[in-house]
Amino acid sequence: MNMYTVLIKLGLRTKEYFSHPHKIIFFVSLFFLAATQSSLFAEEKADSSLSSFSGSLRLSGEGEYINLSDSMLNPSNILERADKRAEAFVLGSALYKGFGGIFESEMRFSYQYTSGRSDAWFEKSFSKAQVNQLYYQKKSENISLLLGRKKIRWGVGYSYSPTDLISQLKNPEDPQDRLSLVKGADLFQASFNNENNQIDLAYVPEIEWNSDGLVIRNNRFAMRWYRFMDPFDLSLVGTVDDDGKWAAGMNTSVTYGNALELHAEYLYTSSNHKAYPNTNLDPSSFVMPYYLYRSGGVHDVVLGGQYTFENNMNLTLEYLYRSSGYSNDIFKSYVNHISYLNDQYLLLSNPVFSLAGLNESAMNFNMPLRNHYLFTRLYHPDVIQSISLEVYSYLSLGDGSGFFVFMPKYEKEKNYEVYLRLKKFWGKRNSEFGLVPDDFSAIVGFSYFLGN
Repeated sequence: MNMYTVLIKLGLRTKEYFSHPHKIIFFVSLFFLAATQSSLFAEEKADSSLSSFSGSLRLSGEGEYINLSDSMLNPSNILERADKRAEAFVLGSALYKGFGGIFESEMRFSYQYTSGRSDAWFEKSFSKAQVNQLYYQKKSENISLLLGRKKIRWGVGYSYSPTDLISQLKNPEDPQDRLSLVKGADLFQASFNNENNQIDLAYVPEIEWNSDGLVIRNNRFAMRWYRFMDPFDLSLVGTVDDDGKWAAGMNTSVTYGNALELHAEYLYTSSNHKAYPNTNLDPSSFVMPYYLYRSGGVHDVVLGGQYTFENNMNLTLEYLYRSSGYSNDIFKSYVNHISYLNDQYLLLSNPVFSLAGLNESAMNFNMPLRNHYLFTRLYHPDVIQSISLEVYSYLSLGDGSGFFVFMPKYEKEKNYEVYLRLKKFWGKRNSEFGLVPDDFSAIVGFSYFLGN
């Protein structure tokens, strides 16, 4: 659950970015024509079950203003954080029934512009094409086979699901993935079911495309056993890699009537990917590397529930625990080291070493840093006619810091939506969320929908 790693990375470009914006326009145009034709075809066949092809298109845009914080990790904006962002993207989905099964795809094409100020004004822009899903699935009476890239949902949590072992679809910062940034996993999956039981077996290779073609970097195997026992359901999940790393856990949920739902997840992971400050070193020193990895496993726990009131307002509460988080002493050592580097940088006593140390600390600022968190959400689908309201917060129980999101949305006949998203971080400078380089952000966005 690396929520804010993106905040402190200095580079934005990957192999998936186009070199020229006109390429994205070309592909978007092709997909627009295909989706439009499929939409018309689907409408003509609305009364027939013989329709084999359907599609949809979402045209979206966002403009964002960011007020940077006085973070000790980012003095004088050394991380070159942007304070303005504009993005437009097209999300196309298509489904074809044929060859004894279905083909389904979801593709995202985007163009983004950012600008900001460090020692000098800077601007960045890039376009990107992303395949979120592209798979073939064939079902028979008790067996289903799937090949390709798909978003696989195994967990039951709302803000975060550690047992989503194949595709991590949830993030407390944006649980609904409003920009459709989450990609599915490349896999081959076989599912077997009878009555209230299902077993999923999956091969999930880590695939990379380079100049030599397709390269498999790692082999991973996953399984899930699922059973429904009204009103309960239960899942046991696990994965193992060819390098010996493994994870295993369970999740369950129960519903009471139409109003109350409770859920729980537990996962044990055999390896720990978090780096820790070296407590044997003086925090007030220039030492690199200052962060070390530890052996041993990690425990993740999610406990939560939802309740829907008679006026349709929904309340969601979740407690999240991660054993790999920093203890009070380790977090204090982390903050003291950053404070020392920050002071040295501002005093210009040793700016080169201070800058290197701050960049190392920023690269290890992978949230959540602590152990205990509380997620709270209130949602009403119709506060006033055609306007919904969502507010949610994420609180670090270790120091009381966190963030809050306020998001009203106007929807008109499901064809388009316009929304405002305000986000505010709070916490002292030496707290977990007080270290986040952003203080406040305001987003205005829209989406227009075509097709089915």
